[in-house]
Amino acid sequence: MTRHAEPIIDALQSRLDFIGMDQSARDRLARVQAHVDRHLPLALDKFYAKISGVPAVQKFFSGKEQMQRAQGKQTGHWKAIAAGEFDNAYFEASTRVGLRHAQIGLEPRWHIGGYGIILETLLAGVVHDFMADVLVQKSAMFGRKAPLDPVHVLAEADALGAALADVVKSMLLDIDIGVSTYFEKLAAEAAEQQAEAAAKITRAVELTGEVLKDLSKGDLTNRISAEFEPEFEQIKQDTNAVAERLADIVMQLRSTSRSLKTATGEILSGANDLSERTTRQAATIEETTASVEQLSGAVLDNAKRAATASQKAQLVSSSATEGGQVMNEANVAMAAIETSSGKISNIIGLIDDIAFQTNLLALNASVEAARAGDAGKGFAVVAVEVRRLAQSAAGASAEVKQLIEASANEVRNGSRLVGLAAEKLLDILAGAQESSGLIDAIAQASMEQSAALEEVTVAVRIMDEMTQHNAALVEETNAAIEQTEAQANALDGIVAVFKVDEAEASPGRAEGVRQQQSRANTAARAGGRRDGTVVALAKEWSEF
Repeated sequence: MTRHAEPIIDALQSRLDFIGMDQSARDRLARVQAHVDRHLPLALDKFYAKISGVPAVQKFFSGKEQMQRAQGKQTGHWKAIAAGEFDNAYFEASTRVGLRHAQIGLEPRWHIGGYGIILETLLAGVVHDFMADVLVQKSAMFGRKAPLDPVHVLAEADALGAALADVVKSMLLDIDIGVSTYFEKLAAEAAEQQAEAAAKITRAVELTGEVLKDLSKGDLTNRISAEFEPEFEQIKQDTNAVAERLADIVMQLRSTSRSLKTATGEILSGANDLSERTTRQAATIEETTASVEQLSGAVLDNAKRAATASQKAQLVSSSATEGGQVMNEANVAMAAIETSSGKISNIIGLIDDIAFQTNLLALNASVEAARAGDAGKGFAVVAVEVRRLAQSAAGASAEVKQLIEASANEVRNGSRLVGLAAEKLLDILAGAQESSGLIDAIAQASMEQSAALEEVTVAVRIMDEMTQHNAALVEETNAAIEQTEAQANALDGIVAVFKVDEAEASPGRAEGVRQQQSRANTAARAGGRRDGTVVALAKEWSEF
């Protein structure tokens, strides 16, 4: 067995001591070395034939040539193990195997399984050789011949068992070194990666902490400019974005504070002017309320008088209506009188005709009495009397006829006058009714005007109350604006604590400032419009 001059390293020696791989064990390995070397090619052939059909392992070889090279190296390594050459060179070779497995990612289960396949063939071959030697009563394995004696066979079997145990121990030792190196390599790589990650995290935390520390002091100008690892780039961007956003907010707060102070000053001035105008407006509305109440009372009195006049006009209209009815009745009576006068005149004419006939008869009787002589004197006297009566009746009827004609003329004239009077009464009645309607309309309009004025009075009172309330609100608004101005000053003081780079304002920040200024100008223009509105209202109320 070849021995190296340098001492065996502690990592290997401690393993050898633990498994009892001392010099006697190495001597036992040397006795079976020839058998191991004999069966090793077959064991390796089986092993590489096995892994050729396992894609999970076969993928680590580019082809048969690489497998053959690996098999050749492994043959030398196994021969060194069978020779018991557990020196530094062996440890380094086993360590290189573990490192290589870790580098290519070959899991330990394939390493251990492969050793199981190799060990299976080797152990079977060694036992086969032992049994062959025993059966032919040879002990070439141990360098002597002996008869087939059970005691001797058992002794040989014990020696074989010890040698096989040493073979298994040597394989397990090799597995231990390779697998331990595998996990040590992974642990070292993990530790290295962890250290690198910790260093990256520490660097990222330190740079981020510097920015956050400046932020806590109110300095918003610091940014992370160093290059970060890709996994920490988002932290850098987020930190810079936070600082940038805070700077934007502070700039907007400053602009808003300035605009707020300007706007509050203008609003306060306008509010004071509005308060003064509101006070004057309240006084004007109060006077207007009194005037409207007086006007409402006067209109109400006029409405009452118009109602009284309407009642009087209705009475006059009723009287005129009754007079018209009386005139109609008188006109009817005059017509009846005229009719009766005509009938009487006809009767008088008849009487006049009778008197004329009677006079003719009396004249004829006188003539006949004269003819009769003395016998007719009585008739002559009667005829004279009848003639005289007829003449008297004719004269009386003539006078009556004249009176009746005169009366008829008077009746016709009276009937005409009554008709005229009736027409005038009808005109008077129509005028009275029209006047009554007009007076009713005036009374109704006066009542409506009175109601409207009452509503106007109520509205003016409400306006007076609202104006008084508005005046109070203006005072409260003034107080609130003064508080707002004080708060704006306090906000200025708070924002002044922060340090920002105004010369490098971002477009978004500049746009925010422009928007704040635009809103302030809009508020100022709105305040001017409100002042103009107040002036217009004051002018309207003064004209009223």
